Amino acid sequence: MFRTDKDRLYYGNILMPPAGYKLEKAVGTTYSLDLKALTAVVIALGLHEDTDSVLDNNPVCLLNAIQNATDKIILFCDAGQIKLPQSPSTLYILLEKMVVPVALPQKTKNGRYPSFHPKTWLLQYSNDKNERKYRFVVLSRNLNFDRSWDVSIVLDGSEQDTHSEKTQPVTDFLKFLRKQISGDFSWDRHRRNLIDKLCSDLENVSFEIDMKEFYDFEIMPLGIGKNQYDMINDGLFQDTFHELVIMSPFITAEIIESFNKDSRGLTGCCRTLITRKTEIGKLKKEQADNFDIYTLKDAIIDGEDALSGEDVDKQKQDIHAKIYIKRKHSNTELYIGSMNTTYSAVNENAEMMVKLSTKNRYLNGSTFLKEIFGGDADSPENPFERSEITGEGINSGEEEKDLKEQAVKQICRMKKQAKIVRNKDRYDLIINFESELNLPVEAVISPLRSRKESPLSAEIVIADLDILQLSEFYSLKVSDEKEKIERIIMIPTEGIPDNRESAVVNSIIKDRKSFLEYIAFVLGDDHILSFIQEKTVKESGFFRESEEIGPAIYGKMLRTSLNEPERLNNIEYVMKHVTNNEVIPDEFRKMYEVFKKSLKIDS
Repeated sequence: MFRTDKDRLYYGNILMPPAGYKLEKAVGTTYSLDLKALTAVVIALGLHEDTDSVLDNNPVCLLNAIQNATDKIILFCDAGQIKLPQSPSTLYILLEKMVVPVALPQKTKNGRYPSFHPKTWLLQYSNDKNERKYRFVVLSRNLNFDRSWDVSIVLDGSEQDTHSEKTQPVTDFLKFLRKQISGDFSWDRHRRNLIDKLCSDLENVSFEIDMKEFYDFEIMPLGIGKNQYDMINDGLFQDTFHELVIMSPFITAEIIESFNKDSRGLTGCCRTLITRKTEIGKLKKEQADNFDIYTLKDAIIDGEDALSGEDVDKQKQDIHAKIYIKRKHSNTELYIGSMNTTYSAVNENAEMMVKLSTKNRYLNGSTFLKEIFGGDADSPENPFERSEITGEGINSGEEEKDLKEQAVKQICRMKKQAKIVRNKDRYDLIINFESELNLPVEAVISPLRSRKESPLSAEIVIADLDILQLSEFYSLKVSDEKEKIERIIMIPTEGIPDNRESAVVNSIIKDRKSFLEYIAFVLGDDHILSFIQEKTVKESGFFRESEEIGPAIYGKMLRTSLNEPERLNNIEYVMKHVTNNEVIPDEFRKMYEVFKKSLKIDS
């Protein structure tokens, strides 16, 4: 169940539709977001390819995948937690339709901003018989390329004749997400409609866990308002136990102390805490003296690539899984999800957890530890080592970092609007902030794909941009005298040209070879792809009888029109957006018109 060498789940495989099914709708959530990781998800959902596929570096393939999935996927992330890529692809512009930043309101009690922290996917699939299947995925992993150790659980669902109460928390969570859609972005109406339809479709859906060891489960959304799960009064925090195992990358001393109380433990009680080394310094001995504490060994954190001469910091890994195991007598409860053992996670943040119920004979603290240790605790194969509390504080610079993070959160919550004004064949951008900009740090902003920067002020003008530098994604850099952090924020932007998407398509489909490569992806023909890759395609004569490629495409389009005619709508997409007449051969245009008329494809 938790063996790191045998029980691995792969992100792409988790999301890809079952055999014979295709994606209808998907709603995902993450705290932090890497746009390149989102393109990998789009490949899994739009092309049914694994997220580690080599196709994620092929812009022609990505264009096809995004075109397939752009109106089916919504991804919510914490506002200000989108990673700024080093070289933003033009294709990232098309991803803005999928992304919804969530800026939860400031807590009046402590003046801090809670985090939008759940990591989930709700997926709806359908087949050609209009039969539907559903999948609810709860993870501890963000949508990025972090190498840390994470955990996930998959619940598959199907339509039933009656309403299932166990599904209601998923619907409540979706309704909470719907409220986070501001209405300021052009795609917000579509997003709300998609969620409304999903909520309606879930009315008679029942989810199950495909593991015989567990006899019950409960879905537990935290921090979503009146329908949130009351975690602090759950048995995990209130009940006594014989065994308790906590795996959490981040901790708060007072929460650990509540688990450490002698009154919580029954006869022969065993308590284990697995966390990061950097967190140990938060604890005093008396706050965790009933726990055995383990952290990953340095050799594991540094990783096998630490000797390669590359940037070691980029190769590091640590635990990122959030797992709680509580056993009392013969009953064991397993909690998996996004909730760290911190005050903010338990009391303030939006989170998602799943509680699974089983028996001691299937799972308990000892069997869990044996699996992740690879045997006994003192085994040399154990990737973890025992750690002691020294009582010495660790000065890691978190206060300085937190000050900049709070500034990003403040900027994300300011009322702001952008407007694009055409200036001949170029564009000027005007950004307005309606709130007072009293920031304790320096901040500059720029369009995502432009190096033109401006300090934040009530009104910002950035002139002379080309069409591929226009987006609702903006680069934000916040700095002090020591360091800076870089993020992407989203700003509702008026006046985006209608032909911007065509400009993106033309930047990818820029010659006849890339056009034919796109057609080959649409048709799913490896033979055509191999022909293109192995042979230099000339600027004319694609469909001469002496060439294989013309007859091959014609034959494949004929079979596709009979068996999967909806695929030809993708060809219509590129035919509509490619404006350079030299890119699409006249022979292909004539052939396509025949198929278009016979299949009644709308222009």
